[in-house]
Amino acid sequence: MPKAIPQSVWLDTDIGDDTDDILALSLICASPELALAGVSTVWGDTAGRARLARTLLTTLPGSVARTSVAAGCGRPLPGLHQHHLAMWPNGPAARKGFVQRACARPAAALPRAPRAHGVDLLAAHLRAHPGKTVPIGIGAMTNFATLLLRHPELQSAIPRLALMAGDFKRGEWEWNVRCDPLAAAIVLESGLPIDFLPWEVGMACTVSAEQVRRLHAARSRPGRLLSRAVRLWQDSRRRITGRSDRPHLYDPMAVAMVSHPGWFRWRRGRVRLSLAPRTFARTYFTADPNGPHRVAWKIKSLSSVEAVWTRILSL
Repeated sequence: MPKAIPQSVWLDTDIGDDTDDILALSLICASPELALAGVSTVWGDTAGRARLARTLLTTLPGSVARTSVAAGCGRPLPGLHQHHLAMWPNGPAARKGFVQRACARPAAALPRAPRAHGVDLLAAHLRAHPGKTVPIGIGAMTNFATLLLRHPELQSAIPRLALMAGDFKRGEWEWNVRCDPLAAAIVLESGLPIDFLPWEVGMACTVSAEQVRRLHAARSRPGRLLSRAVRLWQDSRRRITGRSDRPHLYDPMAVAMVSHPGWFRWRRGRVRLSLAPRTFARTYFTADPNGPHRVAWKIKSLSSVEAVWTRILSL
């Protein structure tokens, strides 16, 4: 049989705070079913986040080490919700940097970064390869919304989006949506086919203490970097909560939606976003067999967590 052609993906990420972003980027690089076309960063210090992504990629062999990584939008789209976010304890005004900053090498020690803005780099790629690349969004949707507003003609070049976004069972907001609700509304109302990995599925995919020990025992260059990133996150969580948390695989499972869709039970329909005061930034799902959206409603087996973890540790 002829060898399957890997699916081209583009990662849009707020790498550097929680551990799941850097683990998701690692999973893409460890997955033969996927080919990383580029990376754009979003939210806050996007240049620093790009340095962290480039730091990880340079620990890997081959062409992936030269993958283009560009800083994207650092602030939410203009709108009344910015005041609401600024008043929120975890909003932009409270963010003085990202947790894993110490893992990022200085810019002078890394391959030269692209001069293009992350949105422009993604636009150029989609224009050159229409219909070929699936963008995976694991942060605020500001870059994607900016792309659709600035280059509406490129919507037809996107076969579908894969997003870690939404919470459909608790009736609560989810971080990636709450960071920039206006951007999320633009993306959700665009008509694009979108696959969603919701908060509750990612939370169910929490690694065990034994799996964390295996990571900290890693001796490869990427393994040591990931171990340090997880320790920094655990230290941060310990200062906030008084306990040592274990990584939750929200973002890696968004990657797995593309590489292994059969791991999930899906529901098709429409996802909508509330901008009403009492339900601000909450997401709601309505079943519709003709809807443009699919939600990974449940993971079929938690053995998928071990499969993901084993791949990540193979780097």
